[in-house]
Amino acid sequence: MGAALSGGGSIEEHLEVLPSVLQYRWSVISILSLGGRTMILVIGATGNIGTEVAHLLVKAGATVRALARDEAKAKAALGPKVQVVQGDLEQPASLAQAMKGVEKVFLVTPLHLDQVAMKSAAIQAAKQAGVRHLVMSTGIGAGPQAGVEIGRSHGRSQEEVIATGIPYTFLQPTFFMQNMMMFADAIRGQGAFYLPLGESRVSWVDARDIALVGAKALTEAGHENKAYPLTGGEALTCAEMARTLSDVLGKTVNHVDVPLAAARQGMLDAGMPAKLADMMNELYALGPAGHLAYVADTVKSVTGQAPRSFRQFAQEHAAAFKG
Repeated sequence: MGAALSGGGSIEEHLEVLPSVLQYRWSVISILSLGGRTMILVIGATGNIGTEVAHLLVKAGATVRALARDEAKAKAALGPKVQVVQGDLEQPASLAQAMKGVEKVFLVTPLHLDQVAMKSAAIQAAKQAGVRHLVMSTGIGAGPQAGVEIGRSHGRSQEEVIATGIPYTFLQPTFFMQNMMMFADAIRGQGAFYLPLGESRVSWVDARDIALVGAKALTEAGHENKAYPLTGGEALTCAEMARTLSDVLGKTVNHVDVPLAAARQGMLDAGMPAKLADMMNELYALGPAGHLAYVADTVKSVTGQAPRSFRQFAQEHAAAFKG
């Protein structure tokens, strides 16, 4: 969906998938090394976006701290160059220590019934700590008047950040390519993936490109008080994605369109709360109206690199899809 549209949304971190091997190539390392070893706190550092952000910031020369509920898991994912501190957005009192000495914050949260409150805890802790730049991942089209609840909830968080006066950058991504990894078993065993999108076009974005824009925003001047819609370079139908997977994997892969009611039941069966399943179905329902097809040039304009294509993503993750 486009930035000009009233609807907003993104499949967020609740669709956690098996982490991909975080490999990224730099033809030119364009992130500036940070004089004085700026301390940056990454909140949500064990998810698809946050892990990559932490690695990119280390590469850029920043001192990186990560907030995590599970220190051992975070240390294993992030490596020895990232300082891990225990904390929980659902326990706001735990955030003050994590914010000590921090100049900048990257914030991403999972889709959660309490995600507005969780973000609020981090936002207010950042304000109290005197943080001078907050980069937050929300969703494309996010705003208080968005046509879907996910977009409105992200919009409330954005409004709260603006009210603090902290310079901000909002990353507003569409659906993540990494969410296709939840179909890896089905693609291996059945040669199929299941999405209630019909013939809709969606401008899927690689989470690593979201992270790259976020790292740029944290390490370069000129990104303050901006909202960046983030998409891939093309809007694809599921049938086109299936053909790409078939070509890359050397076997037939089909997209199976499923009714929204069946998709909702599948989410409930997987343990998702009913309200979140309904929020997800709101997003899927935007497809037939063309609201998921918007293609932005933000990734290239901010990073100087074209966004990864779905074909690149499929090639890089072929082993997981082949088994």
